[in-house]
Amino acid sequence: MSQSPPRLAPRKWLRLPRRTARLRLTMLFGGLFLLSGVALVGATYALFERVTAFKTPQLPKILHAAALKGLLAQSPLGQTLPKLNYVNSLLTKDQSKLLGPAALVRNAKELTAVEHGLTQAVVQLTRAVHQLAKTSAIEAAQRASDSHRLLVTSGIALAIVTVLAAVAGWFIAGRMLRPIRTITRTARQISSTNLHERLALEGPQDELRELGDTLDDLFGRLDASFEAQRNFVANASHELRTPLTFERTLLQVALDNPDTTIDGWQSTAREVLATSREQARLIEALLTLASGESGVDGQQQIDLEAVVATSLRDLRVEADRMGIRIKATTAHAPIEGDALLIERLVANLLNNAVRHNVTGGYLEVMTGVEEGDAFLSVSNSGPLIPPDEVERLFQPFQRIDPRRAHPRDGHGLGLSIVRAIAIAHHATIDAHPMVGGGLELKVSFPPSLDGRYGTG
Repeated sequence: MSQSPPRLAPRKWLRLPRRTARLRLTMLFGGLFLLSGVALVGATYALFERVTAFKTPQLPKILHAAALKGLLAQSPLGQTLPKLNYVNSLLTKDQSKLLGPAALVRNAKELTAVEHGLTQAVVQLTRAVHQLAKTSAIEAAQRASDSHRLLVTSGIALAIVTVLAAVAGWFIAGRMLRPIRTITRTARQISSTNLHERLALEGPQDELRELGDTLDDLFGRLDASFEAQRNFVANASHELRTPLTFERTLLQVALDNPDTTIDGWQSTAREVLATSREQARLIEALLTLASGESGVDGQQQIDLEAVVATSLRDLRVEADRMGIRIKATTAHAPIEGDALLIERLVANLLNNAVRHNVTGGYLEVMTGVEEGDAFLSVSNSGPLIPPDEVERLFQPFQRIDPRRAHPRDGHGLGLSIVRAIAIAHHATIDAHPMVGGGLELKVSFPPSLDGRYGTG
């Protein structure tokens, strides 16, 4: 059985070049230039043919009846014809008479002279027509030669300039695609461990610069999301360890005690459920903190005045139970942002103001627009806070007095959530302790992108 010959591997030098964007742009530039050059050469050739056609004498146009009559009048033939007519009239008149010898000799000489003049006139006319035809042929040949030379020269020049244009297009395409290569190289280097790196493209504010800035914003959001995820995992593992240990201990004690009654199991179950509810609130707070740290995805018009009114209505029962006097001075304060995050920011500020207040204390809330920025101001009475401890309160799981931590006081995430949401909305926070105790906090939101705050 015959075997087919082995197939030879294709040679590398026979492979076509990879159709990169640079090669396609170069081919596009060269093709457009070639088409434009062909159109220019065609138009030039057509104009040359049209212009030179009017300068070439045409024999039928010159030898028409009027021109031939004028030419004969200026030639010897034209000058001899009157004489010939005169002799002819004499011969006609003398046909009835007997001519004498002298008259015959004289008429013969005149006829000979007329014949000679007529012959010279015909010869000159023939030479003139021949010269005119020869001149026309020479001019036609010269015109055809000029047209051919123009066409060939233009084609050679077009080919040379097309090659130069392709070379120039190759370098121009490389120059244009250089930011794309920078973006590709940097994007390959960026991973989850170094999302802090940025493209930082330089140059004019064109489409490529806009693409680089968009990718930088994307990397920034990814970096914030990864950081929020890491913080969430770390905080959750730190804070959930204690309640999980407590639940396991309760269950283990109940299981190890053979005398545990139904009432004991029910009491253990109630404690486990209470701990589970605290864990659910903790996880919800951690998720809110992670959402605030990861940035704002969608934006909509929000009025701080309406959000504050809703939050105060929910806190009215607890504030009345503690005897807290609430003074609300609110005005129209529209902003753009995430509605759920803004509601959580306002709720956390007001909840902290009530939860960390004193019996019979006060709570003052203000909203409005000041110097172009919408603001929310919350002031409340409470325990004394050292000025150097204010910044610490904005860190996760930090309380005014860590030694007196109580589930009613929360998990120490309220102000950290407020700061994360404020940063996500490009807002600033100004906080300082009150003289008699308590905290005054003001959150200022910048205007929207168009510099307006809605219609009011």
